[in-house]
Amino acid sequence: MKKALLCFVALLVVSCATTNEFVLAEYKQDKQSLPPLTLFAKIPEADFEQSCNNFASESLLKHCQFDVVDYRELHRELQGSDIFDLVRLGDDEVAYQLLIASAGYMEEGVEDIGEAVIAGATMMLAPLSTTQDIHIDATLTWHGLPLRRYQFEVPFTSRVSLLTPLGQAEQDLAKSIASELISRLQQDQVMAPEYLYQTIGASDYHRTLNLPESVGEYVSNPVVLANHPLFGAQTRYVHRQFQFDSVDVFVYPIPNWDWEDPRSVQTREVDRIRRELALVEKEAHWQGLDLGEEVSETWSVQGETTPVTRLSGYFLAADGERFDTHTYLFVRKDKFIKVRASFAGVGRNRDEVEAFARGLITRAGVPSESQFMAKVRANWREKQAAN
Repeated sequence: MKKALLCFVALLVVSCATTNEFVLAEYKQDKQSLPPLTLFAKIPEADFEQSCNNFASESLLKHCQFDVVDYRELHRELQGSDIFDLVRLGDDEVAYQLLIASAGYMEEGVEDIGEAVIAGATMMLAPLSTTQDIHIDATLTWHGLPLRRYQFEVPFTSRVSLLTPLGQAEQDLAKSIASELISRLQQDQVMAPEYLYQTIGASDYHRTLNLPESVGEYVSNPVVLANHPLFGAQTRYVHRQFQFDSVDVFVYPIPNWDWEDPRSVQTREVDRIRRELALVEKEAHWQGLDLGEEVSETWSVQGETTPVTRLSGYFLAADGERFDTHTYLFVRKDKFIKVRASFAGVGRNRDEVEAFARGLITRAGVPSESQFMAKVRANWREKQAAN
């Protein structure tokens, strides 16, 4: 009799060792393919709150509860996916922010009441199941500018017994929501620079940036947008015969509200370029960096005088190899055009880089001032006037 009772208890315990039921959305396992992201809880918006309240008011057996997601668990799941460069929680310094509100919709039935009775009678050896529809309202922003709002729901059934690990339901729910968020962000490409530029009214470089397909023996690669509109777009020109021989071209907005004096803005930008290279020297563990004084010249481009500033020097890479580097800076409309080439060994010199720069600037056409930069510069002018 005792053996039979022990067997019954063992069977009961095994049968009760059940898991939560939830859905995982499929997404591409592209490691670190999305930029840094930070999570924030947000106050439910009016329509989201009203929907929850309306559901709960329909019947005494219907319940709706806000804030059913554990944000720390959601942060762990998003970070653990390795899809983002970085995932933070409540960090205002991160450009992309995901603001999330949640609500759990639950309707009690006869089965739920029966399960509760059995769970109580067995002192929670038998699992207590709770089925909810978890509603999510998520808004993706970039520096506070709304990019996309997502509203979706995921089914979730939690089973709690004495054998259930502490916090298992919160972890599984976070897994389900994280997978759905990643899937939607990937599918809609809302964190891609193209979507960002279009949404905030930045320059459409793919359509309105006109660079020659080739300059001499150098052939262009596709234009790539920077993650931040202030850094614009870039492309690399590669020699037809020597793939290691290349020249980089950058086109980006002048970070100032006044560019009537090209020489002045070029001088300030050269100072920024020096700081940029000094930072690269530190991060890339260069053994040395030596940049000479910038040289200001005036070129005749299609019959017009064009100010140009050149910065030349060299750096010693981490392994000690010497690279000569030359940068040419132009102003076209409200944009900088920057031409840069760095090379080691013999066979190349500054004259070749200058010949490329002359050939490029003759045929380069850049976008006009964008709506985004017009607003940014207007804010800069207002702050300058206030000071």
